[in-house]
Amino acid sequence: MENSIVLVDVRQKFETVCQSAKSLQIANNFGTAFEAVQIVLTLREILTDDVMKEVFMPLMNTKVGFLTDRTGKPDKHGNVKEPYSISVVRDVIIDAVTIGLLPTGNQFNIIAERMYPTKEGYTALLKKIGVKYILDVSYDKGTNANFAEIPVKINYEHDGEKNSFTPIATVKKDSFSSHDQLRGKAERNAKKKLYEYITGCDFGDADEMSGIVDTPFVDVTHEPQLQKLNFKTEAEARIFFVTDQGFTPESVEGKLLFSLAKEKGFDLIIAGISSAKLSEAEQKKTDLKGKANQSPTLM
Repeated sequence: MENSIVLVDVRQKFETVCQSAKSLQIANNFGTAFEAVQIVLTLREILTDDVMKEVFMPLMNTKVGFLTDRTGKPDKHGNVKEPYSISVVRDVIIDAVTIGLLPTGNQFNIIAERMYPTKEGYTALLKKIGVKYILDVSYDKGTNANFAEIPVKINYEHDGEKNSFTPIATVKKDSFSSHDQLRGKAERNAKKKLYEYITGCDFGDADEMSGIVDTPFVDVTHEPQLQKLNFKTEAEARIFFVTDQGFTPESVEGKLLFSLAKEKGFDLIIAGISSAKLSEAEQKKTDLKGKANQSPTLM
């Protein structure tokens, strides 16, 4: 009973601190230091080890809470990193809350013991300062096998000012990176640039998925890998090749779409079905037809 009363009191104080932090104007405000230090001191007071164990540590490495690069589970090489300690998580939560983020909704990640706002985090931060914006995320224009170069046009309005610019989001990729994953990273990159442009605050950078999502190990030493492109419909795929890759509508009609994708190094996935798998199936049908049409051999 006593523990429940304590948690209720902590919850009320924590909610009050979060509200104070949301109204905190960090950029270009010298008086903010006095308010920020009070928020930090209050958080250190209420986030005891018991409260951390009971409330916040269970949120670690969950999509409801926040993700980290240390899950306590074996990675693809069999290595295990112990989850972060209470002291590390507490410091990160204090950093996050002070700038206006919450330890829920995947608004930040912990990478190398530091706090990094995620795509959802920068969405919350931009909303906090009253920015209205529209992002037009394009597709990978680069040729580097390790990095995607994705232009993102940003139209925004803030404090009566309307403006636009188009930064190039450079994000890490590998043979397992899907088109949607790369565009998601580019969106985060663009929101980060917009927030920094308006506020002048840079909270550092780290690929938000680094060391967090682990892909099962596959030996691809002797097998060339195609870059995966995911679309819901064939129409969306054709629009991509025409508008972003510069091909004519005639060149992507019917089965030409899939052969063109393979020729350009893409594994086209439409509605969850891979063109590579379709090609294998078509080849098997062709082989069977060839055998059926062969003339019988005279003995």
